[in-house]
Formats: sequence, structure tokens, C-alpha cells
Amino acid sequence: MKKYLMTIFIISALTGADGYKGFGLQVGDQGTGFFFQRVWDSNNALQWIFQGCFFDVKGKDYMMVYDPYTNQYRSVGDKYIMIIPIFSGVKYFPFADQIANNFAPYITAQLGPVLTLDGADSDKFMERWKKSKGFLTVGAFIGIGADFLMYNKMIVSAGAGMDILPMNGKVDGEKHYSGAILHVAFNWRR
Repeated sequence: MKKYLMTIFIISALTGADGYKGFGLQVGDQGTGFFFQRVWDSNNALQWIFQGCFFDVKGKDYMMVYDPYTNQYRSVGDKYIMIIPIFSGVKYFPFADQIANNFAPYITAQLGPVLTLDGADSDKFMERWKKSKGFLTVGAFIGIGADFLMYNKMIVSAGAGMDILPMNGKVDGEKHYSGAILHVAFNWRR
């Protein structure tokens, strides 16, 4: 598996001299997150992508409640889980050179290691993450979207897809944290 990921990274670095980088926000079935990405152009129809994400998992019963005794809001039903997928893969543009506008629909598939940090149940931030447990697995992302090319070398991407995030055993009672994802990215050409 390590050889496969390294091969993809080397090929993408060697074949794609031009490209762009950026950041984005995502919302999913399991929580919210932000990501950074680097994209290399291979040809008009294919791009190589490398993406790192920080994803904060919320419990299904998560909600903010008001505590009248302390005059503060606090969270109830929260899961203290941070998922950090580091994916590489491809973006394929099936209509490359066929649409004469600044609109470029794509299909993407990505694969890579997923680090999951399971924080301890504590109200104090430092205690929660100091006693956290880490799990390493392999995950994937498949999705569709569109790039909107702007005049100032900016590219805005909007997409949707499915995160496939299996866990090594059970993490806070769940065997996986897979689910639908919506994301928006803001990128700049070099």
C-alpha cells in the first residue's frame, strides 16, 4: 500500500508541472472540517490531487444547551473525535474542451491513510487531547463536482461525494465514520 501511494505521489509530481493550490470547507453526515489541497495538471482531461483534511466528528445527539446555573452554553452528546485523512488521487474532466465556458465538471477518486484521534471525555481541552488514542487505517473519497475558473487565476470548486472512513475496531461505538460530504474550495494558480 505504501508503494502504491508513493508511486501516485511521484507520478503526480513529475507529470504535472502546472497546477494550483488552495483550501476549502466541508460539511458531512458526521461533522465538519477544512482541508488543504494541491493539484497538478497532467493534461486537459486529467489532474492529480493531493489533499489533507482535518475533520471534527460530532455525535448524532449533539446539541448546544443553556445552563441557567452558570449562565453559559455547553455541548451535550458531543464525540471528541478528530479524523485526519491524507488522500491522493485523480480528477477527471469528462467534458474537457467541449464546454466553452468557465465551467468544468469533474469526477474524482482519492485514496490514502486516515489518522483518527479519539479524545478522552473531559471538559478541558488539553486533558481531552493529551489522553487521546490514535488509530491508523486506509480510507477513500469518491465524488463529483465542478471547477469555476475566474479571471484572476482563481478557481472555485464545489462538489459532493462519499467519504469511506473505516475504523480499526470500534471508535466511540462506531466501526466507520463514512458518509456524504459537501465541500467548497478556493484555489489559486501559481
